[in-house]
Order: sequence, then structure tokens, then C-alpha cells
Amino acid sequence: MRILIASLPIGTGHDSAAKALAEACLGLGMDVEFSEHLVGKARVETGLYFWALQHMPSQYGAVFRWADHSPARWARHRQRWMHIGKSQLEAVYDAYQPDIILATHPFALNAWSGIKAIHPHLKIVGILTDLSVHRFWYEPLADAYTVWLPEQVEDLARFDVPEERIWRSGIPIRSAFHAPRWELPLFARDPIVLLGGGLGMGPYYRILRHLARANYPVVAVCGHNERLRWQLDQHAWPSTVTIVGYVEKMPLLLRHARIVVGKPGGVTAAEVAQSRVPFIMTHWIPGQEEANRDRLLRHQLALRADSDLLKWVHELLPEDSPLRAKIIQQQKLWARPHAAMDIAQHLQRL
Repeated sequence: MRILIASLPIGTGHDSAAKALAEACLGLGMDVEFSEHLVGKARVETGLYFWALQHMPSQYGAVFRWADHSPARWARHRQRWMHIGKSQLEAVYDAYQPDIILATHPFALNAWSGIKAIHPHLKIVGILTDLSVHRFWYEPLADAYTVWLPEQVEDLARFDVPEERIWRSGIPIRSAFHAPRWELPLFARDPIVLLGGGLGMGPYYRILRHLARANYPVVAVCGHNERLRWQLDQHAWPSTVTIVGYVEKMPLLLRHARIVVGKPGGVTAAEVAQSRVPFIMTHWIPGQEEANRDRLLRHQLALRADSDLLKWVHELLPEDSPLRAKIIQQQKLWARPHAAMDIAQHLQRL
């Protein structure tokens, strides 16, 4: 079986899910290839996305919500990406001859549907990496979708996606989060870990300034954002604060964390849930991460602390904290550590 995994560099969660899927599929003896053939075509959308988040976040959120309720906008968007697929991906299809396309981004899902319109036997699966389903994820030619929470089944039902095409597998995360392969922590044991996603986005300085007052070890992870790391290094922090860039052994760090603080990306939420560590959400991308935030709160998988951060930190630090125990209990209930392998097994049946 030949699997082609298609994503786009708009956030790191899509790529993380793609790597987890590749690991699982290879483990079952499938042939796996990554497709980056749409990166150039998405350059404008990628640039506008990051520019809007930096300069017009509230307007971006409003447009995101408006597009979710605009069938006409969705139809134009889908037609454009199907045309791109037909004109750009036919040669890719001929070269790789994939049996199944795994799309971890909606633009890739729509583009490859253009090829499925020509080759109906091709199977396409949408791998959802957020906790809600925006209209732009809807693709009538998709053979299946993967979801984590039951609300996502309801989201897809409004597009008349039958339940038998919805796999309740969870969000794919690396197998290392199920069983970290390292023995010793990298930093002080049980630190508070501040995350900003792989791109290090958010009001980092303000949040870290509050956490530094907790008189407790803090590890601030800047991801691939070296500029942010340099900026934070210019400040004088207490000895309890450690600032790092990209952390390869993130499963180990989260396993030893006391509390995780950051924004509610879907993949991050899945990784934190598997790590059994209380999650405090301090900031979020307007639109998709607002929905992630609300659903994590609904299932008591995280706390919201865009104000009174230190209050919640001090409440969660004690081992005997009832609130801490409640969050970890819900994480045990909802964690899906084997989501990637479950999806790979579904592919064999598909």
C-alpha cells in the first residue's frame, strides 16, 4: 500500500501529525512519501495568515468565523484548490501512484480531491488537527475524516458527512509520547513548562514575567523562533528560569513537567493530555484555537488563565490539589496515545 502524506507549512501541528502518521504507517509495512508540492502555491495564504495574526488578530478571527458560515466562499475556495490540484498534482500522482492521500491541512485535502475527480479509485482522508471542523475542511470527495472529540462528529454532520466515514481515532502524536525512550530529564525535575507551539507565538515576555514570580523552576520553550529566544535572553531572569529553543525530547520534558502553560493548539493539547500534566491556557489564535479552548474547557482538560495566572499556578502545584487531580483524571479519560496506529489500521481496511 502506498501512502502519500500532504500538508502545508501553516503552523507546526500539521507537520507533527504527518510525522506521527508516517511512523505508524511505516511500522505496518506501508510505503510512505511526503508531498510538499503545494507549498509554493500556498505561499500567499501562508504570508497573509501570519501577517494577520501579528497585525490584525481580531479581524482574522472575524473572517475565520464568517467563512465558516459562508457556503459560497467555501465553494469558491474549493474550486480554486481543485483547479490547482488538477494542474499541479497530476504528474505527482503519476510518479508516486499512491493508493491513499492523508491530508493534514484542508487546502491539501481540496487540492488532491481534484486528482480524485480524475482517478476515482484514489482514497483521500482528512486528518483533523484542531478540535472543531471549519467549513473549509469539508470535502465531498473525502473518503474519511479522523476526529478526537464527539463535538467534531456533530460538526461534520452539518455538512452531511455520514458517521461511518468518521474515524474517532484522536489526533496523531508521536509514539514517544506513549513511552519516552530516555531515562533522565534535561532540566530541573517537574518544572513549569511554557510552550508557544513550534513557532513560539504569543505574548511570551508578559507570561514569563508572571511565571518568574512563582518562585518555582520554569522552562520557556521558544521552538524554532530564534528571534524570540534572543529577545528573552536580553532580560535578567531569576535563576529559576531557563530559556531554550527547539526541544527534540519534548515527550520527556512534558512527562516530567509540573504544569504546562501555553496556547491550545490541537496537537499540543493531545500531547499534554497523554503526558498527564495540568494544562493552563493563557493565549490562543483567534478562530480555530478559540474553539479548541472552549472544547478543552468543556471536557475539563485544561484551565483558562488569561488573567490570574499565578493564582491558578499556585492552585495546581501541590500534589494533593483536587483541581490537579480532576484535570489529570479527564486526561486519562480522553488521551488517545495510539491515534496514529489506529488510523494506519483503518487505512488497511479502507
